[in-house]
Amino acid sequence: MRNDIDAICRVFREKDRFLIACHENPEGDAIGSELALALALRKMGKTATVLNADPVPGNLAFLPGADTVVREEDGSLYDVAVVVDCGSPERTGFVQAELRKPSLMLNVDHHRTNGCGGDYCLVDPDAPATGVLVHRILEAMGTEIDYDIAVNIYVAILTDTGSFHYSSTSPEAFNIAGEMVRRGIDPWDVAEKVYESQSADRLRLLGRVLSSLEIVAGGKVAAITTMKKDLAEFSARKDILEGFINYPRSVVGVEAAVSFREEGEREYRVSFRSKGRMDVSAVAQSFGGGGHKNAAGCTVLGSLTEVKEKVFGALEAALR
Repeated sequence: MRNDIDAICRVFREKDRFLIACHENPEGDAIGSELALALALRKMGKTATVLNADPVPGNLAFLPGADTVVREEDGSLYDVAVVVDCGSPERTGFVQAELRKPSLMLNVDHHRTNGCGGDYCLVDPDAPATGVLVHRILEAMGTEIDYDIAVNIYVAILTDTGSFHYSSTSPEAFNIAGEMVRRGIDPWDVAEKVYESQSADRLRLLGRVLSSLEIVAGGKVAAITTMKKDLAEFSARKDILEGFINYPRSVVGVEAAVSFREEGEREYRVSFRSKGRMDVSAVAQSFGGGGHKNAAGCTVLGSLTEVKEKVFGALEAALR
């Protein structure tokens, strides 16, 4: 069933055990959405386990419930799998095998490239964040949103709207954020934890990555590159790179930014960010990835030189 919120609410009311997951390399919207939903289900007396392929990023470890996220679980113990903020089940990584074991799957997402898989789905590409969709579900169920749930919903919306900078930011996003503030959220306290609590090594790594800056496509595309040896030198996990791509995007005249991260031998994770005039999800989709108009990603195989040639070529074609 597609976008039948009443049917989705019935599943949450009638079933007892829920296994919740999001995409690999999760960020604020993914983590905040799944934790808000898990906490709400636990308040209803349900069993709700969050199972992710990757750990919670360090800047989000303060979120209520973050310490309960697991990376191993037996999916056969659950009635329902819930996949949030994920364009396709494959993007959940190695945990997808466990997500296929429950008899039902719910799909809650706002990616334009989502194929609406699952037995039930709530997919709205016009929603600025999956956290908005989780809020709609909780409202429809009449679930009390306490402080812990509110923090997660607020962070989900805050991060996926670029601190309310992106053109996708809607009146609904502002209304929900205001509601969460009325429930006790301190915007500065949250922003400080999400954006302004970083290690000296992260700043040093940022300097290393920014030294790789390239400007191509007549000044309309800016790119940065991170190799595995860079992360190893600073003993850093890949989630430490969150937000680095915003620096090349800020260059005057740039329409889109791209980040290349070495994932394995001849394998690169490519992330895109647009200032709004270019649909980078279409570029990502041409390489088997997906995302939003202003933020998308994919994996491209080849040497770094080959990968850059392919990606820069696709971006230049999209700019014509």
